[in-house]
Amino acid sequence: MVGDGEAIPGVEAWQRAADQGAAAHGPGARAPWVPASAALPPAIRDELVDWLRGAFPNEGCGVLVSDRTAENGGVPSRFVGMRNAAASPYRYLMDSEELLRVMPEIDDADEVVWGIVHSHVASPPHPSPTDIGLAAYPDAVYLLASFAVEPPELRAWTIVAGSVNEVVLERR
Repeated sequence: MVGDGEAIPGVEAWQRAADQGAAAHGPGARAPWVPASAALPPAIRDELVDWLRGAFPNEGCGVLVSDRTAENGGVPSRFVGMRNAAASPYRYLMDSEELLRVMPEIDDADEVVWGIVHSHVASPPHPSPTDIGLAAYPDAVYLLASFAVEPPELRAWTIVAGSVNEVVLERR
């Protein structure tokens, strides 16, 4: 239950919201900010790929944390793997209880969600219409790992108001 007796929406409700959000956003103008590139330390990259691989055959998910957004030159300092409450190879839904625990910790440490991470089990690492519809962090970089190839392909995007733009990932 969420405050005042309100139930946490089920996976189907989230999926409907994502589908409606994706349908509402046609090809739009360029996002308000698009960093040409963003740095991802190799150790954190390896950690998140291992976490996502461990979720197979379902999509895996998590968040990257930093002291600043990518737009402001931030570099992820840590990865927090999250449970995929959808338990599906076709979509992800970060576990709401884990988010309710992690987000205040990030805020209390004066950190930000630098990136949202998830995997695609058998499709390319491009945001799907569902991914676009669920994008709720306009300041975050969205990292997608595709396990359709080996080694997994990792690409990054900004998703703002339905506008999707690629961000080049630097290894530092």
